[in-house]
Amino acid sequence: MPATVTSGNWQKSLWPGVDGWYNDTYNSWATEYTDLYTTRQSDRQFEQTVGMSLLGRASIKAEGNPLQYDDTQQTYVNQYDMQVRALGTIITLEAYKYNQYTLDALSKRPKALAASMRHTKEEAGADVLNNGFSGSFTMGSGSDGVALFSASHPSGPYGDNRDNLLTAADLAETTLEDACIKIHGAVDPRGLQVKIMPHCLVIPRQLSFLAARILQSDLQNDTANNAKNILKSQSSLPGGHKINHYLTDSDAWFVTTSVNEAGEGLVHYDNWAMEFGMDNEFDTFNMKVKAFEAYDFGWDDFQGVYGNQGA
Repeated sequence: MPATVTSGNWQKSLWPGVDGWYNDTYNSWATEYTDLYTTRQSDRQFEQTVGMSLLGRASIKAEGNPLQYDDTQQTYVNQYDMQVRALGTIITLEAYKYNQYTLDALSKRPKALAASMRHTKEEAGADVLNNGFSGSFTMGSGSDGVALFSASHPSGPYGDNRDNLLTAADLAETTLEDACIKIHGAVDPRGLQVKIMPHCLVIPRQLSFLAARILQSDLQNDTANNAKNILKSQSSLPGGHKINHYLTDSDAWFVTTSVNEAGEGLVHYDNWAMEFGMDNEFDTFNMKVKAFEAYDFGWDDFQGVYGNQGA
């Protein structure tokens, strides 16, 4: 597609008689990345967050012998690198001056820029989950070096691995129960039990009706059993389910936890708020319109979300 809007791109705008223009009035989904991420502000090129490990288990002290001492220390460093996202368009003086329609698509270019920037940001947020099973996507060289969803998140100098990768299986009542059971068994970097609770099921649009049946049925879903739906009766996922329209895998699903609700799981840094600019080239008389902003998406504690690729 040409980067410059010329009169040749919009021949119909130069002649009277066009009754209307279409494809410019689509509605947008409400902002969705804010359902997943804690937003922080930044004025730096990058931000770092550092994991920490507290004390391990107590040991038996034999009579007359000294007690054992333990230490606390940092574990891994996650780095958020701010990325500038920008888009612009150019309109020639002729295309603008000879335009016969004051409310046609040419005059709506800034609105179109805003929609494109918003869509790009939603995709960037969803890509943390979309790429979460790939070892090619980590939180930088100082991080634990594995994918967001991994069965072997190293715990630093202590040698234990932790796990937020759910066994690959399609979304169902039983597999969602298994996910809750696994989350209830979460441990800290020293292997001590910690209270992490499931909060919300995050799904692509293809699983929306199935998720509603699983979580909202009073009885067990798709069975002849006269048994309660325990997921609902116990409020196992108090956040219910949320659709993210920018997820790309039709059968992958995710469960956010209380760690995420506390603001220490998935994190979004806003660096530069979106700005618009407009200027004219002296020689060509072309009008340039641009939009830009800077941000990054990532995670602090990987136990803020558990992931399942589906069967």
